[in-house]
Amino acid sequence: MKDLLSAPIGILDEHPEWSARLIAELEHRRLPFEKIDHSNHGFDPRDWAARYSVVVNRTSPSSHRRGHGSVLFYTEALLAHWEALGVPVINPVRAYRFEKSKALQIGLFERLDVNYPRTIIVNHRDQVLKASGDLRFPILVKPNVGGSGALIERFDSRADLEARAAALDFGPDGTALVQEFVESQDGAIVRVEVLDDRYLYAIRIVRPASDFNLCPADICRVPEAPASADLSACPVETKPGLQVTRYDAPPDVVDQARALARAASIDVGGIEYLVGRDDGRVYFYDVNATSNFVANAPAVLGFDPFPQLADYIVRVATRAADRN
Repeated sequence: MKDLLSAPIGILDEHPEWSARLIAELEHRRLPFEKIDHSNHGFDPRDWAARYSVVVNRTSPSSHRRGHGSVLFYTEALLAHWEALGVPVINPVRAYRFEKSKALQIGLFERLDVNYPRTIIVNHRDQVLKASGDLRFPILVKPNVGGSGALIERFDSRADLEARAAALDFGPDGTALVQEFVESQDGAIVRVEVLDDRYLYAIRIVRPASDFNLCPADICRVPEAPASADLSACPVETKPGLQVTRYDAPPDVVDQARALARAASIDVGGIEYLVGRDDGRVYFYDVNATSNFVANAPAVLGFDPFPQLADYIVRVATRAADRN
C-alpha cells in the first residue's frame, strides 16, 4: 500500500501519546509516515520541496499546558508554508485558528445562527466586571486559548467576581470569554464527531458540573501538577466518575454540528453541546479540530473509527497525487 503514496504522511503532534492509535493503524497498513514534533522544530521558507503526501494536523491548544507554548502560534506559519507548497493539510490553518480561539468559535455560532451561551469577549480585567452587568450569574470566565478546561473559573455572584477579578488569568493571548453558565440536564454534554463532512458518531458524557476538564481527545482530567510535568495529562481512557455512552444525537443537531465543522474547515473533529436543564434548549459551546476519538471505541461505539480516518488520509493524499 505504501506505493500509493508519493511521500510519507506527516503527523503534526507535539504530544507523546495522542497519535499512538493512528500510528498503529498506519503501521498495520504499512503506510510510510513521519511524526512531526513541532515543540522543537524549524523550517526554511525557501525550501519548496513537498516532503509529505499529506499532513495530518493534530495540534492542540493544550500544548501550552505541557510547556510547549511556542507551538500555539508557530503552527500557523508552519501550516501556511505547507499549504503554499500544495501539500494537502487535514485540518488546515483555517481550522486550527478556530481550534485555538474560543472567541472565533463564538463568532461562528453567531453567524450560523446556532444557540450558544450568552458571551462577551474581553481583553482586560476591567472589562470582566463591565461585561458581567449584561449577564446572568452564575458566569464563567474562560481563556480564549483553551486546554483541557484550564483556567476556567465559575462565579456565582458579582461579589465573588469582584473579589477575584484582579487575579484572573486570561491565558496565552490575553483574551477571555465572560459567559453565562448553563446547567446541563443530568450533568451531561454531547460530543458529535465528524469526518469528511460525515456524521461519524456521538457520545454522551456525564461528569460533575464543576468539572470543565474535557480534553480535546475525550474525557481526561488534568492533574494538579506543573504544566511542564503534564506530558501525559490526557491518556485516552475513561476516567473514574465519568460515564460515556454512545448517543443518537437528533438529526437537526447533527446537521448543525456538521455545518459548524464545514464552516470552520474542520475535516475531522468534535463539536460539543449540552441541553439546558432549565429550558431544554441545545447550547453549542466548543469546536474541536483535534480528536483522538473515544477511548475503548469498539466497546463504546461498536466499531473502531481509526480505520475510517486512515482511509480518509489515504484518499486525500492520493487525490492530491492524481492532480499533480
